[in-house]
Amino acid sequence: MSKLTKQDKIHIFEEWTLEDKRGTYLNKKYGVNIANINYLVSLIKMHGLSILDKSYAHYSKEFKEQAIKRVL
Repeated sequence: MSKLTKQDKIHIFEEWTLEDKRGTYLNKKYGVNIANINYLVSLIKMHGLSILDKSYAHYSKEFKEQAIKRVL
């Protein structure tokens, strides 16, 4: 599966909500697992399309080690 673009995610959401297309159809069209499609649609319904503008957080190995030490 290739990474979906923001536009692809918007199209999936629109097809799900406006055109009443569901998992199997979208799975074949975009090559995305049905569970991931359901998760994407739920996120957008809960937070709006602005959720697609947030990038993934990347943490260094040192930061992760310090976080674990703080917890322990």
